[in-house]
Amino acid sequence: MAEQFSLFGDPVPKAPTSAPKPKGGREPYSLFFSLFPTPEDAVEIAGINGALLRAQGLTGKALLPHRLHVTCHDLGNFTELPQDLVDAAIRAGDSLAFDAFDVMFDRALSYPSAGTYVLSGTDGTRQLTAFREELGEAMRDQGLRVSRSFTPHMTLVYDRRVVAEHAIEPVRWRAREFVLIRSHVGQGIYDVLGRWPLAE
Repeated sequence: MAEQFSLFGDPVPKAPTSAPKPKGGREPYSLFFSLFPTPEDAVEIAGINGALLRAQGLTGKALLPHRLHVTCHDLGNFTELPQDLVDAAIRAGDSLAFDAFDVMFDRALSYPSAGTYVLSGTDGTRQLTAFREELGEAMRDQGLRVSRSFTPHMTLVYDRRVVAEHAIEPVRWRAREFVLIRSHVGQGIYDVLGRWPLAE
């Protein structure tokens, strides 16, 4: 298994593979492939975020910069992470070669079922969608299940107020790597189990 690192490159202690379920009966861990902006881009997006939330009357606590990301493939929620699943996901990541690319979100809206307000877009996320499709093929080659449904988005805040889709000043950032994340559900803690650079 790949050595664990925090999102900013510092080693983190190995988390236990078993833990009590969070409140609400959810499994304590989720596993997913994701793209994160660089720390500099994340701080810039977070700065835009504050003004955007105020303009829409949203009062939920905005996600901190290190939590801003785009989930590409969700491998599920678990009480204990199956090691064979993690190993297969890492092999899929190892097998993929893809160039770095720009992402642009020019729309924002609420997802009422999730209680979230997100950035989204179409034309500026075509390369993101293409990357996800290639990663999905690499996952299938390793026997992993892949959902075909995908709407590119980045969650900004959890807030039950519903905001209709609307245009925003474009938010741009460059995807330079992809990562395999173990998330501690409900705690805002992400462990990086695999990290792969995208070629410049």
